[in-house]
Amino acid sequence: MSVKNESPSKEVSTSSTQGRNLFSRKKKARIGLNAINIRSARFTLIPVFVLLFVFLALPMINSVKLSFSRWGGLGPLEAVGLNNYKFLFSDPQMRYSSRITIFYAFTVAFFVVAIGTLLAAAVSANVRGHKAMKLIWFFPGIAPPTAVAIFWSSGFQPESGVVNILLGKIGLGNNHAWLASSDTALFPVIFVGIWSAVGFAFLVILGAVEQIPVSLREAALVDGANMRQQFTKITLPLIRPILMTIFTLEIIWTFNGFTVVWAMTNGGPSDSTSILPILAYKEAFRYGRFGTAAAMAVITGIFLMIVGTIGIRLSRSEQQ
Repeated sequence: MSVKNESPSKEVSTSSTQGRNLFSRKKKARIGLNAINIRSARFTLIPVFVLLFVFLALPMINSVKLSFSRWGGLGPLEAVGLNNYKFLFSDPQMRYSSRITIFYAFTVAFFVVAIGTLLAAAVSANVRGHKAMKLIWFFPGIAPPTAVAIFWSSGFQPESGVVNILLGKIGLGNNHAWLASSDTALFPVIFVGIWSAVGFAFLVILGAVEQIPVSLREAALVDGANMRQQFTKITLPLIRPILMTIFTLEIIWTFNGFTVVWAMTNGGPSDSTSILPILAYKEAFRYGRFGTAAAMAVITGIFLMIVGTIGIRLSRSEQQ
């Protein structure tokens, strides 16, 4: 009897021991496989970090070093301490260009987000021609900036430009020298900035709008909400984080814009469109003050980092 009673218990203990050993071996195998995967991932990321260091971190370090120096393009650097920064903070041209750049960037970003939101809402509501709008508004975003600038520079020419021709047909005159007057040159630049950027914003916002559950709109219709109320009470609150993100990105991109403004006006007339990137370019390559241009780039970078941080926090707060 004792033998019969002990044999099942021994079999159970043996099988449980084997089960634990098998589980332990599988666990160790998974741990070893994970360790191999981690090592492989780290190894494959080495080229990425090398490229980031060479093409991003190293130029930033050199720019900061150059901002504390005087350099004309040849020869060794001459350390000048904070003189470049003192000069910029006391320079009237720097203050004027800063005001122009801030106005230009925030105006473009605001209208890009506003127009993109309205277009996305219209396409989402399946208005007539909504399929064609997806293609038409995306074309300006993929066009080369130089081509865009040349096209609209000719479009704003007196008498022969398409803008003045249209104004003449409605009785507003066709001889406006938009790009030749310091009072009006900035407005065509702002228009072109909006025109070329709204397509990207439109597609991103449209994707966010189409992610809104249909059940919310159906419930609003049952409650008697019209299209305007659905847009203001449902659509806008749900896509607000996306709008804040696009607004922040557009400020940064427009703030760093150079090609379109330079190709249209070269910063003129009378520096009326000389935004900070153009002013930095002139300081470096026209006047040979590379240290001052580097200091300007550092100040601009710090400002945009602050703007980006604020935008990220506002976007996160909207999501919560």
